[in-house]
Amino acid sequence: MNNLQVVENQGQRVLTTKQLAEVYGTDAKNVQMNFRNHQGRFVEGKHYYLLHSNELKEFKYRVNDIGLVGKNTSSLYLWTERGALRHAKILDTEKAWGVYEKLEDTYFRVKELEGVKKLSPLEQLKLQYEVLDDHDKRLANLENNMTIDFGQQKKLGDIAKRKAIEALGGMYKPAYKDKGIRTKVFSRVWRDLKDYFEVNSYRDTPKKDFERAKEHLENWQPQGKLLKEIEDCNNQVKLQEIC
Repeated sequence: MNNLQVVENQGQRVLTTKQLAEVYGTDAKNVQMNFRNHQGRFVEGKHYYLLHSNELKEFKYRVNDIGLVGKNTSSLYLWTERGALRHAKILDTEKAWGVYEKLEDTYFRVKELEGVKKLSPLEQLKLQYEVLDDHDKRLANLENNMTIDFGQQKKLGDIAKRKAIEALGGMYKPAYKDKGIRTKVFSRVWRDLKDYFEVNSYRDTPKKDFERAKEHLENWQPQGKLLKEIEDCNNQVKLQEIC
């Protein structure tokens, strides 16, 4: 972390894709793939800068570091502090979060705190408090905006599948074997969950609401016309068997 080559663009500290991959313990291709898969969450000028043509030439000349930018590189992404945070959210590993906190407190903060020595002890204390307070607010906001991880998604998927099968009466019941009814039930389970949390996909369920989502699914039951359709299908076959 301390050996990071300092990179700046437009007066702001940034990281190249290679640097970001190295500190997060992954490779550049994985960073690039995550960016492509979640490109809608990144805003140019806020989370990253994309350099090419003359901008890239000027940047190469300015950094003057052979290992930092490849000789034949035709375009270059530079990630801001906010961009590094987005990548930490996508990776969602303990290592990524730990590294991001160190980056936030050191690499991205050094430039801001360079003038602290010129302040009085009381002013330094006040500034440190403001930085810590801002850090706490960011973490609180981050926690509120984090969505469930892959393991939690799978857990909700397992519960939803079990509840749908139970609602159909089991895998050997006529309602389960009826593809149309089965599809309606599985779709309704997820639709009710999405409507309950007002999200576009169950994968977007807030992490802080994971336990509530589990409870919601555990208590889910078909209602109204869907319930009657399931009962009619199962009862109709029973009547046919009796006749």
